[in-house]
Amino acid sequence: MKTELKIKIQRSFLDNYKRDLHLHPDFISFENKDLVGSGITSFKTDEIKEFRYGVTLYQYDIVFGRDFQIFIKNFNDEVLKINFKSYFGIKKSEYTKIYAEIINTVWDLYFKQKVILFIKAFEVGESFTIGDVDINSDGVLITISKLLKQEKKLINWKDIGIRKYTTYVSIYSRENPLDFNRGYSYKEDWNTFVLYEVIRNILENKNINND
Repeated sequence: MKTELKIKIQRSFLDNYKRDLHLHPDFISFENKDLVGSGITSFKTDEIKEFRYGVTLYQYDIVFGRDFQIFIKNFNDEVLKINFKSYFGIKKSEYTKIYAEIINTVWDLYFKQKVILFIKAFEVGESFTIGDVDINSDGVLITISKLLKQEKKLINWKDIGIRKYTTYVSIYSRENPLDFNRGYSYKEDWNTFVLYEVIRNILENKNINND
């Protein structure tokens, strides 16, 4: 488990300035302003609410660039964006390793504990929301897209299926997966991996087979 990470981020080979990123158990700070020396954005740990992450590919017949992105939101809906780009394979391997290290540290320092707190809340009968998914003692309430509208669907715990893929998590009804399913992107939807871990742990604690 990571305890702290200090690293300098060079956003691309076009950006000569290396920006300080500091992931600390008590806070996160990043020199994310566009002007050199113009300031650092910082959130205290207890201010952090959600995160999302992903890689945007730039391509025209072939992939010529990658934008590695991590977004962290606080309870005031302010968003800290950490990103860096690789073009034409320059530093692709190095940036891929840095990206993975940042995500793993963000998870260990700021979000793993949130999963534990959600599970404890569930065990005492509390309802809560992760992203746009409502979780309560009966099951999981997700939004299903229909032909002309969207509707809410409650999937009971014994009927819930959940799968983790490379870029998204799928929640579905095991009895009727074609009609009742929803995908949540790590990059576009907030706290998708938190959602996955909470539901996975609840199913495991209930001895419900998710195979």
